[in-house]
Amino acid sequence: MVVSSVCMKNASATTHGSQRRVASSRTGRPSASSGVVEESEGGGMRQVSDDGGVGCAPVAAFIQPLPTPMRFYVSDLDGTLLDPQARLSDATRAGLTELLAEGLAFTVASARHVVSIARILEGLPISLPVVSSNGAYISDLRTGRHELVNAMEPALGQAIFALVRRHGLMPFIATHGPKGDQLFWQEVQNEGQQRFVTERQRNADPRLRHVDRLQDQLADPLVTLLVVGRAEPLEALQAEILATCGDLVTTHLAEDIYMPGWPWLNVHDRRASKDQAIASLAQRYALHERELVVFGDQVNDLTMLRSAHHAIAVSNASDDVKLAAHRIIGPHHEDAVMHFIRDDWRTLLGR
Repeated sequence: MVVSSVCMKNASATTHGSQRRVASSRTGRPSASSGVVEESEGGGMRQVSDDGGVGCAPVAAFIQPLPTPMRFYVSDLDGTLLDPQARLSDATRAGLTELLAEGLAFTVASARHVVSIARILEGLPISLPVVSSNGAYISDLRTGRHELVNAMEPALGQAIFALVRRHGLMPFIATHGPKGDQLFWQEVQNEGQQRFVTERQRNADPRLRHVDRLQDQLADPLVTLLVVGRAEPLEALQAEILATCGDLVTTHLAEDIYMPGWPWLNVHDRRASKDQAIASLAQRYALHERELVVFGDQVNDLTMLRSAHHAIAVSNASDDVKLAAHRIIGPHHEDAVMHFIRDDWRTLLGR
């Protein structure tokens, strides 16, 4: 079978992690807690430029503020830093603007593409690059230019696409090639997919392209393959992807917090994860010796939570995220992330 021959080539790793209904983050490689993302020989990662509620886990590290080195803060967006309407509240915007002016080392790591991140964070003076598309990109927030791209080589992307179609499902595919970033869709099969397309049309996403045949768009490296559907079919698809290509890809299956009942299954290259992208960013910008403080709420945040010195979950986070966290703070709709960063930062400064 073509899928097996492509995905099992050079396969030697054992699938790790556990799958939970609707919420699971799976990869065939051990989670990388440090180190710079490696360049692949087959186009998997492209160097674009060389410039620059389950109870609380232990919180002993937070009883007393830690001294130097100073900290590097990274937050997820949806369900974490943003409010329930997927906006940056006035209070969080004002608080972060003030802290950034004081020298706060802060950025975001999101499943969103940098185009979407830039629209939401417009005017926020973040100088560091952002981690976008679940770690597939490290991107400049102002220009949208990518410093690092982690993508599947075309043969792997084509194999994953064929497997999805064998399950009778229709994905969205995001590619990166000579024409830049493009997001393709062929048809919508359900309400969740329709919301995905409508939202991007409403926001005039410049990547969005409607095509008659998705398979014709896979000549370029595949950054993200996304399937929106019901939980049970997506769980079966995720299981087969991991069984055949598990050492080459990372998958996340989680509920759409804005439209429950229509979870998303994201498939990325194995190098595309938040923890690996943050480690690379920290090395590039001389932040690797600082203590890493991260904030999250969903399964795609687990790798960065597990690699951080201080892993913080908002109270509305999924159960597995809370279990992975060192501390649970308030909910995202109460500006909990901004309040924590402000208090922690000023304590470190002795204010």
